[in-house]
Amino acid sequence: MHVHSLALKTELGLAATRGRIVDRGDYVVVETPDDPGYYYGNLLVLPAPPQVGEVAFWTRRFEEELGANPAIRHVTFWWDGITGDPGAADELRAAGFRIEKSLVMTAEAVAARPHTLEVRPLAPDEVPGTADLAWIVGDRHDESYRAFLDRRAAWHQRLVTRGLATFWGAFDADALVASLGLVPLGTVARYQDVQTAPDHRRLGLASALLASSSRAAFEAGVEHVVIIADPDNKSAQVYERAGFRVVEKTASACRYPA
Repeated sequence: MHVHSLALKTELGLAATRGRIVDRGDYVVVETPDDPGYYYGNLLVLPAPPQVGEVAFWTRRFEEELGANPAIRHVTFWWDGITGDPGAADELRAAGFRIEKSLVMTAEAVAARPHTLEVRPLAPDEVPGTADLAWIVGDRHDESYRAFLDRRAAWHQRLVTRGLATFWGAFDADALVASLGLVPLGTVARYQDVQTAPDHRRLGLASALLASSSRAAFEAGVEHVVIIADPDNKSAQVYERAGFRVVEKTASACRYPA
């Protein structure tokens, strides 16, 4: 299946470093065997937004492709497109799906205001600390979510060890208080998990990390850096001030486990 969306192209590039991707011609199956509870790591990529009458069809196709694993209790669709078209939104919601919209932003140069903390790449043995930071930042604090964060950090650590990604951190004394990852995918690099501890926000750490990491990527031959932002989150404003601009909008839908 030919994919137009920059968000989806980079998402599939990320997925290829961890799981399995099967192109069926008219849709793509993404599976992350080591994390069946990863909602956006086990999904169908559709060629277009689902239209009225198609939601049940694609739900059956998801179950045929991924439903044999009892640990996969969600259903996720992410469709190609650059306008954020939600498709058959009412039908999706009636079937229990929640529609997620995102802004896809790129930059060719990133600016940051002065700061006083140490900002540097993380060594492989420091990457698991990003899970601790994500636990502090996150809204959920249950055992399954903690396990998800640890599995994700282990994947990121493998990427760093193999030289396939760089994770950056900001340190207050010896404490990791902000971090992000950047994964080169050809001439484009995709950001991962930009996060800052609550008591260190509004200090310019996110933009400092973005500036340092993008500068290193550009020097290594990357032409564009890509970041995905929630349109309802203030992070998009931070990225815009740093030099990012919206180039497309994307939509997906997930029926989360009860």
